Amino acid sequence: MIIGTMRRNTTGGYSGSIKTLAFDAQIELAPAAYSEKENAPGWRLLIGDPALGAEIGAGWDRTGPRGLYIALQIDDPSLAAPLRANLVRLGPDDGDLSILWSRPEPQAGS
Repeated sequence: MIIGTMRRNTTGGYSGSIKTLAFDAQIELAPAAYSEKENAPGWRLLIGDPALGAEIGAGWDRTGPRGLYIALQIDDPSLAAPLRANLVRLGPDDGDLSILWSRPEPQAGS
């Protein structure tokens, strides 16, 4: 399910929006400060004006069968658990990327 779109911006990150029944917000994906920690995110997900620095998640560069994408984790106090989504290019290279989300499969025994 597509829950948002983003486009590369002039600061080396991405700008766009996320829209669900619970969210309707402008978001920015900005490069994170370098960290030597294993599995440190490469991206910071910010809501609204990036200068205010309201961070709502993080992103990690990944490679899959369809190529490069960014795995996102979005969190908010109103959520029962973090929302996981992927920022991917679905169509021709027109600059637009889509934020895809799908409900996780229930774990065995749940």
